[in-house]
Amino acid sequence: MIVGHLEEIWQYPVKSMAGVAIERALITETGIPGDRCWAVIDAETNQIRSAKRWPELLNLAASLAEPAALEQIGCGAEVPTALVRLPNGESFASRASDADRRLSKFLDKPARLAPLAPASELSHYRLKQAPSAAEFSTDMGLLPGEKLPDFSDTPEELLDLLATHATPPGTYFDAFPLHLLSTNSLAFLAGRDEVDAVVQRFRANLLLRGVNAERRMIENDWVGRRLQIGAAIVQVNSQTTRCSMPARAQAAHGLAADRKLTSTLVRHCERRLGINLLVERAGICELGDPVRLLD
Repeated sequence: MIVGHLEEIWQYPVKSMAGVAIERALITETGIPGDRCWAVIDAETNQIRSAKRWPELLNLAASLAEPAALEQIGCGAEVPTALVRLPNGESFASRASDADRRLSKFLDKPARLAPLAPASELSHYRLKQAPSAAEFSTDMGLLPGEKLPDFSDTPEELLDLLATHATPPGTYFDAFPLHLLSTNSLAFLAGRDEVDAVVQRFRANLLLRGVNAERRMIENDWVGRRLQIGAAIVQVNSQTTRCSMPARAQAAHGLAADRKLTSTLVRHCERRLGINLLVERAGICELGDPVRLLD
């Protein structure tokens, strides 16, 4: 059964920076090649950083110096070079000799760019210590009196891994390789409190336009089921729990901070928007492809 069509495909070459819309992509078990293939490292602690702690990263944009081939990429030297664009329009390559200096100057703190490391290099991904309750509250943007989000539908093995690692080793995505969002969900959220619910705030890889524009948050009904997207088949693992990032400013996309967004997410959808995907069968997808619910 066709439930929608692929409206947009997004690739984010550097974790937590703005990305680029592309027309065609290969979906693999580790996501879209060229997506989150670089990350910013705290040069003082050697830990992977995201915009949860360093929100200034959302004001930078990244693209690949050359379009990624429709095949899986490797690690280290095999990772394609990214171009980082500053808010003033200047840009630099991730492998430029002055890249870390320019990045550190913008962030006003010691930082460096690092390509994906092999999953076997656990020390690259390992946290120095688990986040404190206060740090987790800040990362999530919890409201006064708000209960901790429910992560019971996330695999326990993955939760245990993320208690000691910044990201799943061998990847720079937060937890899952792909995130899908529907225009139905964005329209539903935008209709509450007049918030600025645009896809760029939520950093989805895949934006789907539902066949029935009147239905609310259609993707929530697909948890535990399978979808065919182009030639790829994916499993819908869980709904996506939103952190503090969507409400923050993103200069690269011309987005101002929206202080109402987090409270609107909490009140109207229990802080959940979009779905997390695992890849069962790799395949190419492109704009306009039908998205089929298989079971």
